[in-house]
Amino acid sequence: TKEKNLDFIALYFGEPDSAGHKFGPESPQRKNMIKQVDRTIGYLRQRIRESGLESTLSLIVTSDHGMETVIKTNEIHIQTVANFTFKDIQFELLDYGPNGLLVPKEGKLEHVYSVLKNAHPNLHVYKKADFPRRFRYANHSRITPLLLYSDPGYVIHGVRCVPLERGRGEHGFDNEAMAMKTIFRAVGPAFRRGLLVEPFESVHVYALLCELLGITPEPHDGKLLPLEIPGWGVAHAPATPGHDLLPAHPTLRAPQPRTQMICRSLGFNW
Repeated sequence: TKEKNLDFIALYFGEPDSAGHKFGPESPQRKNMIKQVDRTIGYLRQRIRESGLESTLSLIVTSDHGMETVIKTNEIHIQTVANFTFKDIQFELLDYGPNGLLVPKEGKLEHVYSVLKNAHPNLHVYKKADFPRRFRYANHSRITPLLLYSDPGYVIHGVRCVPLERGRGEHGFDNEAMAMKTIFRAVGPAFRRGLLVEPFESVHVYALLCELLGITPEPHDGKLLPLEIPGWGVAHAPATPGHDLLPAHPTLRAPQPRTQMICRSLGFNW
């Protein structure tokens, strides 16, 4: 309400992620869940209008990942690889989808790497130093000597007879895969009406939120997108209430002292 005068509100929905995992991204169950969440978004926007908050509140709808259909044929089973044994492994983190971490026992690194690197056509195995830099992942001290990831649709099965993930949908694959792409939609006084921009990485959303809230961000890997992406415009005037808006450069608009922001994490196209 206006009386509470909030600066930032974050809401999270576990759907349609749960339905996507259980039934698959193209299933009727997930599509019905998307309709249900869409109605919730519609109600939220209706209440924003009825509460007279359209001129002061900016709404962002985004999500943290996409969803891919799990391939059930020619699966990746690490424990069945020839000349591989978990007796050579000191620590493993497998059975959680398309990624894996391994710490071989002393003196076993080269052997484990050699038997796994060509074990399956859809499995990628790297030593830490060779892991693709574009993932920005392997340069941390906590990352293990061997890293595994699978192609879209394939999950990695390790030591468990019954894998933890038995659903028909999964995420966590290579973020360059189209099925892993997510969404970003925004509406409110901080955004220019009808602006469509090129795709950008979600790591940059934090800088945008800090700009809108008028706070100094902590150290991070993102950038204030409008300064980097051609086509981001400046919201010179408040947008027409009720219109769906896409990202715009808010830098030249002085942040309102008590900006209200709702950041919604969903997995569907709005």
